[in-house]
Amino acid sequence: MDRIEFSRVTVVSWDIDGTLYDLHRLMSAFKLDLFRRMLSLEWVAAWRDFFRLLRFKRFMDRVRRAKGDYAVGTVPKRAAIAETQDEMYGRILPSIGELEGVRELLEWIESVGIRQVAFSDYRPSTKLSALNLQGHFSRVYAGEDLGHLKPAREAFEAMLSDLGVSPDGLLHIGDRVDTDGAAAPVVGFQAAIIGHDFESANDLLQHLQSQTPPKD
Repeated sequence: MDRIEFSRVTVVSWDIDGTLYDLHRLMSAFKLDLFRRMLSLEWVAAWRDFFRLLRFKRFMDRVRRAKGDYAVGTVPKRAAIAETQDEMYGRILPSIGELEGVRELLEWIESVGIRQVAFSDYRPSTKLSALNLQGHFSRVYAGEDLGHLKPAREAFEAMLSDLGVSPDGLLHIGDRVDTDGAAAPVVGFQAAIIGHDFESANDLLQHLQSQTPPKD
């Protein structure tokens, strides 16, 4: 990993799933929640929600497997999927919370006056509010709404254009080299991959603090 040149950064973008919270814990909690609902009077709604989310996952998996420019197109029955996601994330994520060091890193970046945005492949739904992190982000971007999933350069360039920021002014924080980091050398932004470049958000925070002079 190359040293991040934080002095060049004017905007930090954050991936959501797997970066702000533990995706594996969410999936385990979701399966348990689904199982409980299937054994209750909510079993019909539970099966409906399961198949809605399964169809959405399969659709997005096909987009990713096709590679190319990762163009999304129109997602079938997206409004119904969003309804299920809103309810699920709002119910489950508060009990999981954010990953260690995430809140501290968000607060520190904010304290040094750098704008932060969220940039996920999918619409955040109630994820940010369920984690009580929504106040740290001035804007929220979704690859599916920009027309391309990460690592398509078109998705990053659309976000940069909307923000009015040059590529070398962006630091993108994510958890996957193949999606969050792959476009960095092509587009020209910097990337910090948690779990690859840095063990945790705390490690990234220490790295950035080490090259930032303290305020008077």
